[in-house]
This record gives sequence, C-alpha cells and structure tokens, in this order.
Amino acid sequence: MINEFYKHSWRFWPIIVLSFIFGFSSPLIMIATPIYFFQQGVEIKFLGLLITAVTITYTFSPILLNKISDRVGRRKSVIISMVGASISQLLFYITLDPIVFLIERLFEGLILGFFFPNLMASISDNPTIDHHKYLARFNLSWSLALVFGTLFGAILSSFSSNLEFIFYISPIFLILNTIIAILFFQDPNIPNSEVLNINSTLNSNTSDPNQEEMEIRQYKIPVIIPLLLILAISMGSGNSSLLYPVRSAILGFPPSTTYLLNVIGTFSSSISMYLASLLAIKILKQISIITLFFYSFLFIFFIFSKDFFIFLTLFMLSGFFYGILYGTTSKLFMTLNLAKKTSKYSSISESSIGAFFFITQMFLGFIADIDIALGYVTLSLTILITFFVTLFFIRNMRETKITL
Repeated sequence: MINEFYKHSWRFWPIIVLSFIFGFSSPLIMIATPIYFFQQGVEIKFLGLLITAVTITYTFSPILLNKISDRVGRRKSVIISMVGASISQLLFYITLDPIVFLIERLFEGLILGFFFPNLMASISDNPTIDHHKYLARFNLSWSLALVFGTLFGAILSSFSSNLEFIFYISPIFLILNTIIAILFFQDPNIPNSEVLNINSTLNSNTSDPNQEEMEIRQYKIPVIIPLLLILAISMGSGNSSLLYPVRSAILGFPPSTTYLLNVIGTFSSSISMYLASLLAIKILKQISIITLFFYSFLFIFFIFSKDFFIFLTLFMLSGFFYGILYGTTSKLFMTLNLAKKTSKYSSISESSIGAFFFITQMFLGFIADIDIALGYVTLSLTILITFFVTLFFIRNMRETKITL
C-alpha cells in the first residue's frame, strides 16, 4: 500500500511528455543544419562544427552541473534548462548567421546539462518504482519522438528545399516544454527511513507472487564498457547527421528523402531500444557484442549504393543496431546508479555522449571533406576497433546475486 501511495503521489507522465517534446524538436534542427548551411556555401569542415556545437559544451555540462542539480532539485534544474534553451533558440528569429548560430548552440549545450540528466536521475532517485521498466518507457518516449519529429521534418521539407523555416518552428516546442516543466514536473518522492522500514516489513510478511522481482543482480560493471558502446553509436550517428545528408545532396536526392530515411532508422532504433531496456543484463552482454560486430561492417555499403531503397534498408538495419547498443548502454548506467546509490552515472552518460558525438562528428567532418567514401571507411574501421576493445573488457563483467 505504501508503494502504491508513492507511485500515485509522484507524477511520471511529465518526464515522458518533456522528453517526447524535446525529442520531437531535436531532429528538425539536427538534419536541417547540414543541408541548410551546405546550401549556403559553408565548408564541410565547418558543417561538422555547427552540427556538434551543442555537444561541445554538453561534453562537460552534465557533470559540471550535477552538484548544482543536487542542491536546487530536479524540478528547478529542468525549468532552468528549458528557459535557457528557449531564450537561446529565439535568436533564430533574429539571424541564422553561421557564427551566431554556433554561439547559440554552444550555450544551448551548456544549459541542457540540466535537462536529460535530471530526467533520468528522477527515475533512479525514486525508490518505490521498477526502475528498469520506467527507464524502458522513458527511452521509448524520446526515441519515438525522434521518429515523429523526423517525419514532421520530412513533410515540411517536401514543400520547399529551403529549410530556413525549420529554425523558426523549433523554439515553439521548447517554450511549450518550459510551460509543462513549470506547471507539472515534480521532484521525485524519497520516503524517509522509517517509511522504508515499514514498507520492507510489509513486503516480508506478504505472500507476493512477484516476490522474485524484488531480487536484483548487482553487477561488477567496468564503466569503460558503456563508454565504448557510446563511442560506437556516436560514430554510427555520424552517418545520419553528416555523411549521408552530404552524400544525399551530392546524389541529388531532395531533402525530404533524408528526413524520411531518418524516420525509418529512428523507428527501428526505438523498437530495439525498448526491447533492450527490458532484457536482462546477462542477455544484453552477449547481444551487444554480436551487434557491435555487424554494426562495424554495415556502413561500407553506403559507399557503393546509389539506390534509395537500398539506403532505406541500410538505415533500417543501422537504426536497429543503434537501438540495441544504446538500450544496453542506458541499462548499464542505470544499474550503476542503483548499485552505487548515486545519480552521477546519469551525468557521466550524458557528458560522454556529448564528448564522443563532438569528437566523432568533427573527426568525420575533416575526413569527409577529403572524400565521403573515406569518411565511411574510417567510420567502419573505428567501430571495428571498438568491437575488439569491448570484447576484451566485457569478459571482466561479473555478476553476484543479492536479495532486497
């Protein structure tokens, strides 16, 4: 009964809505940026900088702001992030000059260090819920949002090849998120020790058919494993955010097809990410390493293909592999949070995503400026090397069973 009281007194749905709306708006700018500025004559090397600008500051902001979030609370932190990001994107209405755009995205990446880490931490902070099920729902919400956001961008871009209007739509979603955060988002319920002791007694005296679900497995997880997986998916994301949009423009495909392919890839990753979040770590340990191996060879096919339907199949497969690897990563970091009774691994997760995305996109930008095909070869080789390094460390992953 006490568990049920806390579940109902704490609202989970604002986390779902906030992550969905933000995820919906993100691909609009992400995909429009390389196409729009490429059309404006910006060099591919500088395109990589514009694409990764958010992640430059997001590399350190989640860790830097983690202590502040612990002091001011999850709710205030999320509100600050949405207010700051909204104000930042309103600059789009004034100018889309590449330098100003770069500065705006740098600030946005800094302030967003308050957003996703605190949404994730709100789940792990709450001791009265099934963390992995709630994590699966959280991942499904923002990943499906990417699907619908990309589809929305595809529909809009089909009316015009000039994507300037996309930048005027995006701030509206962040303003809506600001309102929702202020009105509905709550700090997680953390019952005091007396309540938890009563709850523990009730559980021990109750014949619950799901009592086995109260058993968790505490793993000795080397942090380098999820970090290596993030490196791999960051390299893979360079295809959809940089390499393919440029290759698509070279082949003469309309911008709407780039959005459409990203819809297919993101939908595929949403399904596999959700499923991966529900699987036991013991199973994910095997699946992730197999997935990483095949993921490394997939991008070679982008070099030789010129057919839209082949690209569609490749995006579907790459999205599916991406979702498995990301779902594994988020589950490993959540398990570390729970095992160590901390929220710092949420910040480490987000910062490492920012760092690796920035490094890989810049790296691929310089390589692709020489030759797009060389960019794809470099991408595949890097993921293949990551596979061998991950294979070495994943053997050190140990498991001991404890009962709560």
